[in-house]
Amino acid sequence: ELKADDRSLLSYYPFKWAYVPPHKSTRAVEFLRDIGVEEDRVTAEAVAAQFENMTPYEILEQEGTVQWGGDILYDNPPPGFRMIPEWEPMTGVLLNWPTLYPPLWDMFRQVIAALDHVTTFLRIGEGYFGAAVLAWLDAHGIDLDKIRPIPGSIGDSWARDYSPLYGINVYSGEPVAHKFTFAAFWPEYRAKNRSIVEIDDNFVLKEGFRVYRSEIKLDGGAILTDGNGTYIITRRILNDNQDVINLYAKLEAWLGADRLLVVDEEPDDILGHINHFKFISPQQIIVGRPDKSGTKVFHYLEKISKVFEKCGYEVIRVPGPEGFDHRLPGGDHTHTALYANSLMINKRVLVATFDQEGLEKYNEEALAVYQQTLPDYEVIPIEASIQTNAGGAINCSSKEIPDINRMGEAFD
Repeated sequence: ELKADDRSLLSYYPFKWAYVPPHKSTRAVEFLRDIGVEEDRVTAEAVAAQFENMTPYEILEQEGTVQWGGDILYDNPPPGFRMIPEWEPMTGVLLNWPTLYPPLWDMFRQVIAALDHVTTFLRIGEGYFGAAVLAWLDAHGIDLDKIRPIPGSIGDSWARDYSPLYGINVYSGEPVAHKFTFAAFWPEYRAKNRSIVEIDDNFVLKEGFRVYRSEIKLDGGAILTDGNGTYIITRRILNDNQDVINLYAKLEAWLGADRLLVVDEEPDDILGHINHFKFISPQQIIVGRPDKSGTKVFHYLEKISKVFEKCGYEVIRVPGPEGFDHRLPGGDHTHTALYANSLMINKRVLVATFDQEGLEKYNEEALAVYQQTLPDYEVIPIEASIQTNAGGAINCSSKEIPDINRMGEAFD
């Protein structure tokens, strides 16, 4: 239905390949070239080799690496849950490869390159889709020995939203994963994209964790912990769970919460997610600082910073300039530079930066704040302009997986 002058959209949204996926290695190479990510590095032979080496999803499920669905919804899990925060030892990170959105390919490649000290659990398309991605990564300098491919159905790219909360039972020492029902953004989205929602709701990276599934709807993008029993969630959870009796008591049981802080959603955020602040240690929380006073986001973040200070946390401000545009074929998208939306992983912190005129000084300031606050960390910038148009950044599109052999330990 596209008009001739809109055909360039197909290079950004190549959904025609979803209807006729590549069925052989030569077609997979054609796919890479058609979407504009490949010129002449990837060969059909390389794709064929990756295809032959991929472990089918069914085998991964049998081995206990992944779980699809669950017959039991627990009213309350065993007591003693503690969610593992980002600054404790991790074995790797879960990512969903954006197969049919090539503008994000290079950003995700940057993220994987920055994660070469851990394992990347990479959800990729089945068959030659996945083989093409792996061959492309290999041709662009990624060590595939650091990647655990998970070929299969993929919903959206936001791994944090649907993933479980990974933690430990402090009484038994058992690694546990509490999988909440995937709320999947707003009701119209859930109705229109039901199949995508069901894929993400059913999938769990298990890998040594015992999974408990809950009736409570809770996006992983709407919850934070300081690792010491305090959890921050947004009021969105109240709207999504109006039919759940004794919601607060059940939440406290599922989270092992000593203190549960319910805060307002960020202004104009229909997802109810947390993008402008995050814990970076048990005592410290980073909060965005808008460049303009008087805006809704400015008042919100000033108010919430005072709340955090009254709760005993040190508030550290990073830039949060508003109103920057990034052009895509569908039009201009205005967004806030989300420097607080970072990923901490085993003494590295991946920080979103933005290759746009006017943001250079903010990029430098944000990186300097992280380096000063986390002097023992390697600070790695990741260019995230395109992803931020969709309302998130690095933290939203990833999910760290704790090291089950070092649960609850701190780094030396």
